[in-house]
Amino acid sequence: MKKIIHTLVLVLIFTGIWLVLNESLAVSQLLIGLFFSAVSILFTNRYLLEDDYLDAYAIKPEVLLHYSLYLFIQIYQSGFAAILKIIKGEDSVKIITYETCMSNELGICLLANAITLTPGTVTIDKNGHQLQILAFQDENTFTDITEGKTCSPYEMILRRMDP
Repeated sequence: MKKIIHTLVLVLIFTGIWLVLNESLAVSQLLIGLFFSAVSILFTNRYLLEDDYLDAYAIKPEVLLHYSLYLFIQIYQSGFAAILKIIKGEDSVKIITYETCMSNELGICLLANAITLTPGTVTIDKNGHQLQILAFQDENTFTDITEGKTCSPYEMILRRMDP
């Protein structure tokens, strides 16, 4: 019964996203959203995931909120820093291999997406715990990270997802 309730909650969330993206509250859009949400979740659970959807993608709400706020701030800070570097002519591009300190696959993917969302950086490859990052930064910006001595602030937040 608990699994059915969780699946229905996911269907409603995905349907809500469908309605927002289609900018319509018409009954036809609601029915289409419900249909595709249910089919997507059932297909994903049955054929694409080794574990249950809820087990594979469970995120504690407090971790999600903290992560979202931190990411939002970093996007703006990085954007302004990139603009200043372009204006000053201090722009250079570098590919960095970064070894994450996380073991959770979802956390690693969220980290890779956060890197890509932050202006001046793009995750170009993921291989296990290693990420290759194309960085629009000077040489000293990633010195501490590439030495692998500490986890990044993103990782410290995302590590709280681990069971």
